Amino acid sequence: MKRVALAAFVVACDPSGSASSPDATLDSTMGCDLPALAAPWLAPELHDAIGALAVPRATISERSAARTWLAQRLTALGWSPEVQSYAGGANVVATIPSTTGSTDQLIVGAHFDTVAGSPGANDDASGVAVVLAVAHYLADTPCRTPNVVVAFFDQEEGLFGSRALAQRLVADGAVVRAVHTVDQVAWDGDHDRVIELEQPTSALAAAYRAAAEVVGVPVSVVGTGGTDHVSFRDEGFPAIGITEEYAGGDTSPYRHTAQDTAATVDEAYLALATQLVAHVITSATR
Repeated sequence: MKRVALAAFVVACDPSGSASSPDATLDSTMGCDLPALAAPWLAPELHDAIGALAVPRATISERSAARTWLAQRLTALGWSPEVQSYAGGANVVATIPSTTGSTDQLIVGAHFDTVAGSPGANDDASGVAVVLAVAHYLADTPCRTPNVVVAFFDQEEGLFGSRALAQRLVADGAVVRAVHTVDQVAWDGDHDRVIELEQPTSALAAAYRAAAEVVGVPVSVVGTGGTDHVSFRDEGFPAIGITEEYAGGDTSPYRHTAQDTAATVDEAYLALATQLVAHVITSATR
């Protein structure tokens, strides 16, 4: 994950005593219940995804192996993955169809590649694990108004994969409600559980603040860029990045090194980040 121009951050939500339990099935709209966030499959699936992906994913053959694994996981969840090639690489994309016939799209994605020599457990197997879990939650979501595009971007260093998808959406004339990208959400050295919201629109910031109250985590709005959400904003789409406390100074010291291993992943924090994103996405599909 490559960053530019940090901005000051402000804690936007304090969950002390106000959060409802994520164990409960949430409220419903038009008869469509949201899936329970504290699903029994969540922790083992996150653990397994980190374990499977925490190997270097930088060379052509390494990235190809990662794409094969991602396609298999999406297929196992009941979705139909597509490898979308562009000059130099390829993304893995699956469209989870609307149940109402809408043509609108909601994008949620993470990059699957690493820098050379790094297993990338946090950067960004953690983000990939979140997005795969969202795809699982959506399988348990009976009503989906927009189509949800689950995307795994190649070549985040340079934003090549995310830019290729953003440009494809423009060429297709897609109506995109929002784009959510997840990059590094598995380090919480000071155990304050803060999750950063990168460059959100006011509507996206409000959605994540509301979800934070449900999940029970603090969130902060920051001005960091340089990762995949920027590609979509540059094409005019509303976008947000979800990350650990990068601007706040509590981010993995092992980024881009051989020490970015599964052993350094805070799985409890990763589960909270997953529940946060999942609540926003599943709520937005109703």
